[in-house]
Amino acid sequence: MLIAQRTLRFGPHTLLAADAGSDVVPYFLAGRKMYYVGMTTGDLQPIGAEHLVGEMGGLWAHPIKVADGLTLLITDPSGAQPMAHGIEVIELLSHIEWRYRIGGMEIRRRDFIAEDHAAYVSLLTLKNVGGRPRSGHLHLHVWLKFLGNWFGGMPTGGGEYWLEDTVVLGYDRLWQGRWGVTCGTTMAPERCTIEPRSVGRLARLVYPFTINPGRSETWEFLLTADHERGHEGARHLFSQLAGSGEKLLIDKVERYHKKIFGGVALETPDKRVNRSFALAKANLQLLSADYGPNLPPYFLGGVPEYPQLFGCDTEYTVPGATAAGFGDVAKSALLALADYGMRACGRIPHEITTNGRVFHPGNTQETPQFAVACWDYFRWTGDIAFLRRVYPLCKEGIIEYMPAIWGGAGSLYPIGDGVVERSGMGARKLDSTCYLYQGLCALRDMAEALELPDDVRLYTARLSELAHRFELDWWLEDEGMYADSLHTDGRPQFDGHWTVVLPLQLGMASEERAQRALERIEREWVNRWGLVHTRGKEDLVWTLPTGLLALTAFRYGRASSGVRLLENIAETAAYGTLGAFKELIPIGLCFVQLWSAGLYLQGIIEGLLGLQPLAHLHRLAISPRLPATWPLVRMTALPVGEHLLSLQITPSDLEVVHTSGPERLEIRYRLPESAGPVLHDVAYGPEPQEITDAAGRWVQVALMPGQRVIISATPEGIVARLPDRREERSGDSIEAAEPTTTAG
Repeated sequence: MLIAQRTLRFGPHTLLAADAGSDVVPYFLAGRKMYYVGMTTGDLQPIGAEHLVGEMGGLWAHPIKVADGLTLLITDPSGAQPMAHGIEVIELLSHIEWRYRIGGMEIRRRDFIAEDHAAYVSLLTLKNVGGRPRSGHLHLHVWLKFLGNWFGGMPTGGGEYWLEDTVVLGYDRLWQGRWGVTCGTTMAPERCTIEPRSVGRLARLVYPFTINPGRSETWEFLLTADHERGHEGARHLFSQLAGSGEKLLIDKVERYHKKIFGGVALETPDKRVNRSFALAKANLQLLSADYGPNLPPYFLGGVPEYPQLFGCDTEYTVPGATAAGFGDVAKSALLALADYGMRACGRIPHEITTNGRVFHPGNTQETPQFAVACWDYFRWTGDIAFLRRVYPLCKEGIIEYMPAIWGGAGSLYPIGDGVVERSGMGARKLDSTCYLYQGLCALRDMAEALELPDDVRLYTARLSELAHRFELDWWLEDEGMYADSLHTDGRPQFDGHWTVVLPLQLGMASEERAQRALERIEREWVNRWGLVHTRGKEDLVWTLPTGLLALTAFRYGRASSGVRLLENIAETAAYGTLGAFKELIPIGLCFVQLWSAGLYLQGIIEGLLGLQPLAHLHRLAISPRLPATWPLVRMTALPVGEHLLSLQITPSDLEVVHTSGPERLEIRYRLPESAGPVLHDVAYGPEPQEITDAAGRWVQVALMPGQRVIISATPEGIVARLPDRREERSGDSIEAAEPTTTAG
């Protein structure tokens, strides 16, 4: 199949393939119970190089694979297969569509996964645009097989398949009554053969057709699976869904549109950024799964190799996902990791298979990262019940388990593997030490929220000691950089891995050293695509380090650099699988990668816009870092706990609309360095307050639900206007005209 054009279309956006000459690329269809990895050419090819080699593609209803895929062929009355012309592939995230011509017919095929069912649907429409009737046969070929997931511990016994009424049914001999599949249509095939293959069976179903001039006809092909109730469960699901393919597709498209373009929305002067923000949300939707009863809802780590539940991948994703409206999946994934951590004395696992087995018990940094992710979720949601549930585990993991297992002769710094999986380093890794520091910060903040003053004092003391010793032990003056690792004798080692950015990103470095290190990183570690893995040795650019460098750039006021790095991540969506954020930049390894989307969203929301919520205190701090050329940014329908608000930010102004909420919301706006004194004379509500801390000067304003504030900060002074709600023309619109009653 020679493809003329590959295009991604979603909402108002269109994305053309940057590698237009590559038509043999994978695509990804997903629902919460099933996904399919196929090739845009329609061919079935081995996919997967690291885990189940050659088997990571196809149709998975985890923890089982039920088919390699299906093909649809058309033959004329003589049995010949006419050549297709003008083939166009349109990827729409919710589904995929092929359009082409055969003789006097226009062909349209739309494939998708039902959102809440383990069901694959293919809708094939033939339209006769010629002047005479067209007849022939449709050939449905389904490559069926049963296969257990990677390290699932589930051997297979071979499948039994047969035609019954209009459908092919099947089960695995070792899992009869548990693993089952059903495929076909609601009409009986003219012919059906089931041929043995080296693994599995090839089911061939043939259907006749005749279409008059100007008429069209649509066939619905359906495959359902069940890993708990066998072929009877799959057949029941088939009967439930058969004939509703068009409605299922409409529902799926509407759900994707609502999830991607509803809720939190971004508008900037850069159309690429607006599109990328929507795509990042779409990626999280694609990776949201519910493989019960083995695992609760969670985000797949990456496709095709890593559909498992991961510790660090989830932890990196939580703040961006929660802020962007995926807090339900983030919470479920964190609680799943917590359940495993409870059984492991506080140690958070790295990798859980899709049937719930622990493959990797966890690297050193994953346990403190879990505490950070729990705090990230809490500060965005204010879910105090969640915090009470996870706090004892977070404390046990960092304060008790880590010193017991990874402490090593009373050292402040943990021993063991971290995020960088490279041999030859010292026993104590930079990333593990940095995340321990961040984890202690999270524990301190948790203890404050839970009103545990003794614990607050404990963590504060630990943090003070760690911060002091870190600068003495890890800084290499000759390099102007922090060491990558320490040996057990305290000797530092410098390898130039990407983790050199972490002391800067997490705020451990002093201001002078951070600026010095960042300048060198930008000179020597950054290429066209982003932050290289290891300076001078490994030039591959991963989305994870590049996203963390973007957060670092925003932290130190380098907004244009931060946006550019985030867009490097988003640019991967134009290569290979359209719309998918890859693991490597511009393409490589997993072609849908969880942390790529999560870090992009965090980079925009917390980096670019500088949003730092404390939902339990009904507070939002705003410290924007806009590129100098951007006149305005809007974000609407942003949830902070039970509050909903919209923002409009310019270089000198902030407007906040408190759309709804249970009580007043405290807004803290960090003032530009050039801003003059606060000038206000508020006619309604409490007057704004000026606050000064280590981060700078802030204006604090309390907004009741339905109220709006406009803060203007210029060298002449800061004017805060809080109009009387009775005079608001449209309290829920960020673009409402400004009332005449102002203060200042």
